[in-house]
Amino acid sequence: MFRFDFEDEGAGDSDDSSADIDGGQEKTKFKWAEALEVHVDKEHFNTINGSINVNTFSCGINRIHHIQPNIKNVQDSDVLEAELRHSDLIPGKYEGGFKIWECTQDLANFMIKELSHVFHPGVRVLDLGCGAGILGVLALVHGCTVHFQDYNESVLNSLTIPNVLLNLSKDENDDKIARCRFFAGDWLSFLELTHRQNILYDIILTSETIYNPENYCKLHFVLKQKLKKTGAVYLAAKTCYFGVGGSLRLFENFVSEEGYFTCTHCWSSKEGVQREIVQLRFTTNPE
Repeated sequence: MFRFDFEDEGAGDSDDSSADIDGGQEKTKFKWAEALEVHVDKEHFNTINGSINVNTFSCGINRIHHIQPNIKNVQDSDVLEAELRHSDLIPGKYEGGFKIWECTQDLANFMIKELSHVFHPGVRVLDLGCGAGILGVLALVHGCTVHFQDYNESVLNSLTIPNVLLNLSKDENDDKIARCRFFAGDWLSFLELTHRQNILYDIILTSETIYNPENYCKLHFVLKQKLKKTGAVYLAAKTCYFGVGGSLRLFENFVSEEGYFTCTHCWSSKEGVQREIVQLRFTTNPE
């Protein structure tokens, strides 16, 4: 089995889907979900052709259709456990993918207003921690090749893939579905699953993925391994995640100490909960 060597990042290594990372980042050991690729099949088409509630996500002139899933009907005990607990996440089991988080709207708006020139045919995009897949769908309709990744397979099957299909006309299905791939599971296991394919991305989009400081080492490692040297990460997050421990300043400090990326502020909210968007690019001469 492929082993991830964290020595150059001051962390341990992992040879299975159970994370045990040193360096003060991964303090709790969970049995993380093993990664797998999910393929579009007739059941996904049956979902959008059945009785569903469809909402519209607006950003600029773009309208993204997305379903409102009935979580009680989802065949996933971990998701149902979170629903019974009235919780948005259970570490190692469910990572909040059925909820469209606030910063997704921020990053979608930013993509349309400031980055429309970036998304075009030939550009490969990773929607990391995709949930409903709003960001990836936006990139897809602008011609990009898009890979969607979420921790929970049930999120991809019940929400992400149906949302992608909802936003394609019948004559576009084959072409655009061929430009999509869908991956479930833990980030490190995702790397293990895809490393031999040498898949790198021009753009990585990620929203609300820094709430848990224990995952910073893992997230940083994924960004470092999967981004092209000339690529960019666009990360949207709340400035501070009260009660969870994460914050954008804490993540920026971690990134700075690692020395691989330069972090640039792109946008911040002017009202309500403090939220920001930052860009990460590889430094010219990382330490």
